[in-house]
Amino acid sequence: MKRLLYIFVLLVLADGVSNAQQLLTVEQCRQMALEHNQRMLIAGEHVQAATSLKSSAKTQFFPSVSANGLYMRTNKKFSLFENDLFLPVIPYSAIDPSTGSFNPNLDPANTFVINPSTLQPVTDANGNPIFQNYTWLPKDQAEVGYKNVYTAGVSLTQPIFTGGKIRETYRIAKYGENLARANEAAERSDIIYKTEEAYWRVVAVGEKVKLVNASIQLLEKLSVDIENFYEEGMVIQNDLLKVKVKLNEAQLNLVKVQNGLALSKMALCQQVGLPLNQEILLADSLVASMDTAVIMQSFTDTALAKRPEIEMLNQTINIAKSGVNLMRSRFMPNIGLSANYMLFNPNPYNGFSENFGGDWNVGVVLNIPIFHWNDRGHTLKAAHSEQRVAELKMDEAKELISLQVQQAVYQLNESVKKVQMAEENLKQAEENLKVTRNAFDEGKLKTSDVLEAQTLWQNAYSDLIDARMEYRLNITNLKKVTGTL
Repeated sequence: MKRLLYIFVLLVLADGVSNAQQLLTVEQCRQMALEHNQRMLIAGEHVQAATSLKSSAKTQFFPSVSANGLYMRTNKKFSLFENDLFLPVIPYSAIDPSTGSFNPNLDPANTFVINPSTLQPVTDANGNPIFQNYTWLPKDQAEVGYKNVYTAGVSLTQPIFTGGKIRETYRIAKYGENLARANEAAERSDIIYKTEEAYWRVVAVGEKVKLVNASIQLLEKLSVDIENFYEEGMVIQNDLLKVKVKLNEAQLNLVKVQNGLALSKMALCQQVGLPLNQEILLADSLVASMDTAVIMQSFTDTALAKRPEIEMLNQTINIAKSGVNLMRSRFMPNIGLSANYMLFNPNPYNGFSENFGGDWNVGVVLNIPIFHWNDRGHTLKAAHSEQRVAELKMDEAKELISLQVQQAVYQLNESVKKVQMAEENLKQAEENLKVTRNAFDEGKLKTSDVLEAQTLWQNAYSDLIDARMEYRLNITNLKKVTGTL
């Protein structure tokens, strides 16, 4: 029994630890979101892929070495002759010693077959003289080849001049890496903004939970006072019912804001990579010192210099320029160095004997494009258009970013005024509630006046919470649109 009780206590303690609340600051949430958010992880993988592609493009500057081999089973041998050949034998006396060439007039009697009656060389059907002696070359003795043919070799290829193709390909890969890093920075900024938005929403809803609880406490106290006044006959039942209705409304609002707080915490947990049911406490509050005004021009210059979107478009323009150079390089000749060592069996260097024989060779390969129905011209024109599109997108982005900065500055300045006005309204509402309650206690005002004053106080407090949250988000938004988040 004691052992079971001990195990039960351990389970309860373990459950208490697992459900313990985790204290988080806004900086911790930002860091956790950057480490666990799937979009950030995807952007990081894109950077790794772009870096690998850049490294791959860089290898094109260096020589490539490859090995190759071939085995082939043949069916027939190669025959050097179409049929048996008969080659005439020329006597030495028919060779002109001064020229070293055949002269049929030097010794025709020993060279040709002579007709005794005409003393002229005998000719064949085609009118060609018939020699006295011929050498016979049989077709079946002039066949080469084996059933099994083997080839193996090692090749080295080094580009010498390609019109800039390799250089521009490497530049495009490098710009692609920069583009991926800029995209990662944009994702980082967006994730941080959304994390802070979720964080301050939890803080704001938590403040509203406290506000509704405070309102319920005031209504409960008022309800007790009204019940006492009702028992003494100082108020009618309608006053008591008004307070009860307001109290029920406040309790229903409490359920709503508590549910909203739970959902807001779940959204924050999902953003930072925590389990959705993780209990969290936030260390920061909405109260903060405020700048009375911000200057627009400095923020615009900063945004145009630091926004990742501008960097992305810069890299896109660079890629388009390299694309133009790449298309222009197609008009250039291609020159490459080639070195090979090959092994053959049958051995062509030894009478096609059945053994391996090898040799090396070195050469320069030249390819000059001449004509292909202006294919290169069309692609070059398309590349120029792509470059122009990228430049136009940059101009458009600069205009939109300048507009975003102006809107962010106006919104921040407006939120500062909202907070100041909300604080002043809350002070007045608190004073009004205090004065109204004192007058009610003295019997000078009705219950509805107290309820109205309390509603004004609650609304003023809620507006202050909203204004402070808006101010926090506008600060973050200004940093985001200026590229400094």
